[in-house]
Amino acid sequence: MNDADRSHLSVTLAAYEQGIEEYLRQSNATPPTAYADFRHQILSLLPAGARMLELGTGPGHDALFFESFGVRVKRTDGAQGFVERLRASGHQAELLELTTSEFGGPFDIVFANAVLLHLTAIELGAVLAKAARAVGSPGLLAFTVKEGDGAAWTTAKIDRPRYFTYWRETQLRAHLAASGWTPVSIVRAQGRSEPWLYVVCRRARQ
Repeated sequence: MNDADRSHLSVTLAAYEQGIEEYLRQSNATPPTAYADFRHQILSLLPAGARMLELGTGPGHDALFFESFGVRVKRTDGAQGFVERLRASGHQAELLELTTSEFGGPFDIVFANAVLLHLTAIELGAVLAKAARAVGSPGLLAFTVKEGDGAAWTTAKIDRPRYFTYWRETQLRAHLAASGWTPVSIVRAQGRSEPWLYVVCRRARQ
């Protein structure tokens, strides 16, 4: 991947680094009902003491939630600012760039809330394949993306440019199948301004 291909990711990560205070100010530890249901669905599918790789931990609300139920969470983020804040709060956290880093493992689940939506379709396919390599069979993957068509830049929420790719369920299903994942559920939920897709899938047995 050359520098031109990576420009949208570099600009988006810079937006989070520079806008971290505003992002944290708007971050809400109390999730909407549909998202709360999504997290509890994930818990119902995990074994006791499950190991989770979280991509894009950010403020860490989800990690704390899952840990309160005995899940062992490995916190990672592509923004150094979030990693430093997590460490300052006493948590282990690692800097991880989605498109260039391997994920390690094995984990029981890879979890990514509002992270994979910053990837192009080609990048998403590669990351889905890496997630499949990071979990045991039949491991889980859970993530959220915005519903819609095409891609766009927005300065909403933190007043700095971030890149988003929008998805339809049929497109997601094709990408999941090509990357070795079988959907468990894909739920549409209305967000503050745009609809979201909450996705839970299981690694296809080899």
